Amino acid sequence: MEQEKGGAALGLPKSCTSAARTMYLERMTGAELAAIRKAAGLSQSELAQRAGCGRHAVSYWECKPELDRRAWAVERITKALGLSAFSEALRARAAWAESLKAEQRARDAAIAAKLAKWQRARAEAAAKRRVRCGAKTRNGTPCRAKSVPGKRRCKFHGGMSTGARTTEGIKRIREAQRRRWARWRATRA
Repeated sequence: MEQEKGGAALGLPKSCTSAARTMYLERMTGAELAAIRKAAGLSQSELAQRAGCGRHAVSYWECKPELDRRAWAVERITKALGLSAFSEALRARAAWAESLKAEQRARDAAIAAKLAKWQRARAEAAAKRRVRCGAKTRNGTPCRAKSVPGKRRCKFHGGMSTGARTTEGIKRIREAQRRRWARWRATRA
């Protein structure tokens, strides 16, 4: 009898399947809960007594825009209104959805950990990689020395060289650069 009152209070036809009622209850609002309570002819205090919770809990959930199906008071209130079969189905569905979400979070975390490990390994390999220098030597051939780890040139061609440090060395390099660029401009003209 209470079951029928609760179903009728939802405004659903008697021929409506339990799956449809469950889907409706899954997104029940506080205003709809209040309408079901009023249709059952109960005050908030009477419903609270039947449910075994406080009147303020009933008032609280009737003011909510959406009911939390996992809440203790909501389960007790729906049982008192004769919607217990629906709340059990909702609880089972919610538990299943939560387990799926937990599995997905675990998979995402495992994938993120593997990706981070792979990226670290690639970065470490790139830092240790040694390739042929390939810089042009004085006799015009490419340098065959191995590069400094993580760089593209050997220690003689930019990997570790610091350039001239003395004033005479700096002047000598400036003069060499002037001559080199003068030769290049002469070949272009």
